[in-house]
Amino acid sequence: MKFKILIAALTFSLVFVSCKDGEKSKETNPKQAETTLKNVNELTYIEMYHVVFKDKSGGMDAHGDLYGQDAISSLKIETATVKLDCGNSLLLVSDSDTKIELAIKATFKFADNPTKQFIRAYTINPTEKITIGTSKVCYNGKEYQITREIISAGFK
Repeated sequence: MKFKILIAALTFSLVFVSCKDGEKSKETNPKQAETTLKNVNELTYIEMYHVVFKDKSGGMDAHGDLYGQDAISSLKIETATVKLDCGNSLLLVSDSDTKIELAIKATFKFADNPTKQFIRAYTINPTEKITIGTSKVCYNGKEYQITREIISAGFK
């Protein structure tokens, strides 16, 4: 009888350990799947935000005409002289002697994705230049043009 209990315990242990090894190999598969890029039309809003603003140049979320139009003439968007792998780095330049709060709209078309734009809020100090992203986004071997425009700006 003790021999049967020993065999049963040993068999149970082997089955339990082998099942655990099987689960470990399944755990590594999702990590491998994460390295495979989603189709651009499957990206969520936050995933698209990280694709468009890789260099943490996204400002804060904004909606509409928050700051008026008074300071728009004191701002311009320039292309940086540094060439990137995909597109050009864009800079927001202030020629004002006063701090400005503003909203910039980034517009794009990613296949069938319903998200078509981001409106982001920034604060720029007098005569400062800040990075606001790039002119193109490269994702999964394709290039997508991004246009940016200042839609609202007011002196702080």
